[in-house]
Amino acid sequence: AGCLCVDNALCTISRFILLDAMLLFFTAMSALSFSGLYKHRLQPFTRVWWGWLFATGVVLGLVASSKWVGFFSVGLVGLYTVWELYDIFGQSRTRIRSYALHWSARIVALVVVLLAIYMLCFRIHFRLLYKSGPGDVPMDSLFQAGLQGTGLANQPMDNSYGSVITLKSAVPGVGLLHSHANTYPDGSKQQQVTGYTHADQNNNWVVEIMHSQARGNTSETLEFERNGNIVRLVHAGTNRNLHSHAVAAILNFLFFAPFTFGFDYPVEELANRKWLSLWNVY
Repeated sequence: AGCLCVDNALCTISRFILLDAMLLFFTAMSALSFSGLYKHRLQPFTRVWWGWLFATGVVLGLVASSKWVGFFSVGLVGLYTVWELYDIFGQSRTRIRSYALHWSARIVALVVVLLAIYMLCFRIHFRLLYKSGPGDVPMDSLFQAGLQGTGLANQPMDNSYGSVITLKSAVPGVGLLHSHANTYPDGSKQQQVTGYTHADQNNNWVVEIMHSQARGNTSETLEFERNGNIVRLVHAGTNRNLHSHAVAAILNFLFFAPFTFGFDYPVEELANRKWLSLWNVY
């Protein structure tokens, strides 16, 4: 404990918006409460034993709410609790009623209290952070639509040709389909297409029909994109078509690399820039 008080790393961590300082504090508190519970294990159902038991449950709820790595502390206490209940069960003086009370006390203090605090922290979090901002881009679109100030709630459900859209990966943490004027240093050497987890104008793509087709949009009507349509995706910032062919990706050679290629003017129809719209399959 004395070494932790003079640890320079804690001073550094305190300068950033990190949860490690709180995690370390609640981990130490869980160790303290757990040691107090172990010290009074031979005095069950006394006032001091109840105090340490519920203190352990409260601190475990807080350490689990700080970061998921805090569940290692929960696992440590859980393993000891299972061993202790097994040991009590093997004692000849143990009565069924007393043994059931041991189980009930631990379930309430170490499970119910822990889950209640864990969910309460999320409740407080969502009550305080209810407005949209640049940090909500990686979150699910349905979650973003429920935030105050977001533009997603006012978006139409259907896309017409000429609509500006953003495409989000179904894999958490990958982000939005993104492109910019920089080119790949190797491989296709065309304009880069990546995943980006922040709001940016370079995440915008325009849904277009193939050059050989006439758009049905007029001043009074719109032609909507349908499930199964063949479309082009044009990067709004650089006016280049989303394209892919048999060039291995830089980070994973098992996949083809996407890139943008060719300005948006009528050229020969390239199959590599035709994309099948399957937005209505779920």
